[in-house]
This record gives sequence, structure tokens and C-alpha cells, in this order.
Amino acid sequence: MEQSNGFLLNRIVNCLCLIVFSFLLFSCGNRKASVEETACDSVEVQAEISYPFLIDKSNKNEREIEINDIAKVSYLKLGTDTKSLIPRKWGFSGIFLTDKDLFLSFGENIYRFGLDGTFLNNIGKRGAAPFEFTLGGIFSVNEETQELFLLDVAQQRISVYTYGGKYLRSVRCEERFDRFYVLNDSLAVCSTNDITNDIRAFTISLRDGKVGRVLLEKRILANTQNLMVNIGAFSRINKLGDRIYLCVSTSDTIYAYDTKNNMVDPIYIQSPLKTDEDKVKTVPYLQFESSRFASVLINDIPMSNFTYWVDKESGECSRVKIRNRDLDDYVLAWGTNRDNLVFDILEMPELKKRLKQGKLSGELKSLVEQSDEEDNPIIMFAEIKN
Repeated sequence: MEQSNGFLLNRIVNCLCLIVFSFLLFSCGNRKASVEETACDSVEVQAEISYPFLIDKSNKNEREIEINDIAKVSYLKLGTDTKSLIPRKWGFSGIFLTDKDLFLSFGENIYRFGLDGTFLNNIGKRGAAPFEFTLGGIFSVNEETQELFLLDVAQQRISVYTYGGKYLRSVRCEERFDRFYVLNDSLAVCSTNDITNDIRAFTISLRDGKVGRVLLEKRILANTQNLMVNIGAFSRINKLGDRIYLCVSTSDTIYAYDTKNNMVDPIYIQSPLKTDEDKVKTVPYLQFESSRFASVLINDIPMSNFTYWVDKESGECSRVKIRNRDLDDYVLAWGTNRDNLVFDILEMPELKKRLKQGKLSGELKSLVEQSDEEDNPIIMFAEIKN
């Protein structure tokens, strides 16, 4: 069990290594924020659910869930060649799926794969030219225009590329930020952990880079540090009718940005937040959210090897470890831009080690047997059953 827990914790650190953890306190009195209407696909609306949900850290009840029982699990082996080889020294920082493509960001490298794992191309490169970046890796995608938006944090600039990697244009932004999500061809939601910024979450125009609406302002609590705000690398977008929910985390609350109601509302609240020390140490992070369930990882120090599992229909919340029978180990289940679809990254050296131990089974075992230890990782996808 200690070995399994160590494997899980190593992958937690890898997945979170590029997330900036500085601190911010948000005042609920500043929640309302109006934005332009954003169109998205119309789908059936789920049953009415009462928010917010309380994540009770004092609840010590713990159980295991087999992801194979609650989801349809599949595996994608990423093609490996000199241009697609993912450097293991870099941490994972982003994912986006379209009907035909899979975009992945590791460190400053953005890779485009087909949904069969075939490597297609890289996007962007380090350099001083307008179409290059000084410090990249954070990206978002507009499926309607088939464009990828790449943030250069150092230059405070967003560069736009085609899916094939052709540079189109750039826009320099008037406020600094380190996370963003494109809502349409002219509007993005941004957040920053820079303690010198007076605003921490806001919308910007993708036409001229100017700030539109302030969503969260900088606040400081006496005798504590600023508490964090973050639009995560795995931002949760939930399309329900013409609504888009974009989750933003602070030290004790995960908020949803609803462009239909023009509000930033609390969705998941960590409680009790016992001391000032606890406020600095812990951050709730929405791993994934399906129509019925949500999994919230609280970034305690030291890191926990469980998540808080919320049943949104019953309101029940419990500590959960998620296992994969094919791996015979615990897995992380991070959200994607697709409803009810989660993923985990399985590094090949660890998989080869577990293969020698006789731990693997099914499709995963077959893929690892056909792979070399130097190959790219395998992506586990799990479509959560309703």
C-alpha cells in the first residue's frame, strides 16, 4: 500500500507542478459580474441541483471507488517520434479535446495528436519573434474558429495559431495573468496569482487586450497572506443550454462563472477552515465534475492521497480513493473540456515496472507489452456513467 500511495503522490505532484500557489481572499460582496452573452451547444439540462456544497474536512469517513464500475475506461497510446517525444522533466499543464484532435501541454511544449494517438504537429516555439514566445505552455482553444490561443506570460501577450501551427495574430493584454479560458472569438476569462495585481480574475477582449469586467478583486486578510485564485489547468466547462460554468478556486471556495446569469457564485466550499495557517496551506481544486458527481482535491500540506467525492443529487460528501483495476492502483481523475469525461496520464517507466510486477491487465497490459520504456505516456480516459 505504501508503494501504491507513493506512486499516486508522485503523479499528483507532476500534474500540479505548474500551478502557481500564491494567495488571495475574495469578498462575497463583489460576486456579480456582467459579461457578453456566449453561445454554446444546446443539450438536455440536468435536474435542478442546489448549490453550494459543503466539503467537510472533519468528516473522516473514507472509501474506495473502482473507476471501472462508474465509467467506461479506455486507453490512448501517444505516438512517439523525435518531434512528439514528451520530456519527462516537464510537468503536465493542459488538455483540450475536439472531435478530431487532442491538444496536450507539457512544460512549454504544445502537442497536437489525432484521437488515435497519431502525432500531428507542435504549436509555437521559444524565441523573440512575434510568432514565438518567451515563456509559454498555457493555452486555450476556440473550436468554432479552430484556433489555439497561446499565452506568453513574460510578454503579457496571447498569440493565435491554426490547429496546424500556422501563426495568425497576437494581442498584448493590459493586465498580467497566468491562466485563461477562451469563451468565444472575442472574449476570455483570466486569473492571476501575482500579489501586485489589484484584480485577480477578469474578462479581457481578444481584439485589443483590454479588461472588460472585474470578477474577483484583490483582498488581504489581517495577519495572513493573500489567498490564491486560479483558473486551473483543467478548467471545468459544463455546457447546459446556453450556460458555461468556469470554475475558479480560492483558498476555501470553488466558484462558477455563469455567463447566462452574469454571476460568479460559490459552488463548493471547504469547511471548516480552522486557522490562518490552514488558509495558507490548503486549496480546493476541482478534479472533475460530471452531471451527478464531483471530485474535489484539497491541496493540503502534506498532500492527501484521497479526494472529496460529492454526490450532487443526495448532497453526500465523503473521502474517496479512486482505483483502476487494469492498473491495480489508485489513479487521478482530472476533468477535460468534455462533459463527464475524465483522464489520467500514465507514465511508461512506471507502467513497465508494474508490468514486471504482474499488476497490469486487459487492454492496458497489451499496450504496455507493445511499448518501450522510452515511449510517450498512455492516456486513460474514463467516461462517467450517468
